[in-house]
Amino acid sequence: MKLLLDTNFLMLPAQHKVDIYSKLKGHEFLTTVQCIKELKKIAKGKGKPAVHAKVALELAENNVKVVSAEGNPDSAILDYAVKNNCPVATNDRILIQSLKRHNIKIIRLRQWKLLTEE
Repeated sequence: MKLLLDTNFLMLPAQHKVDIYSKLKGHEFLTTVQCIKELKKIAKGKGKPAVHAKVALELAENNVKVVSAEGNPDSAILDYAVKNNCPVATNDRILIQSLKRHNIKIIRLRQWKLLTEE
């Protein structure tokens, strides 16, 4: 099953030491061009977010297929998910609300370790 990952979800392994790829094995991981661009922009900065983004980019290179979509990162995720009926892994509250309005399945992190499905 395909699973679309947003920027914040891609950063979870570095931020919270959660191996999303093994916890969600069996999925084909996807992300959008916009999310990769957003990670690259964050990686150019300083501090922990930059380090987390660099780790996310390294992990994504080997585990995630990048797909094309239109708009900013969140609208690209929403657009791709709706058009392809693809579940989304995110912790972004605003994006989750939009996905729920379109009945898109959501996977998110709870209690910094437990991945839950909605």
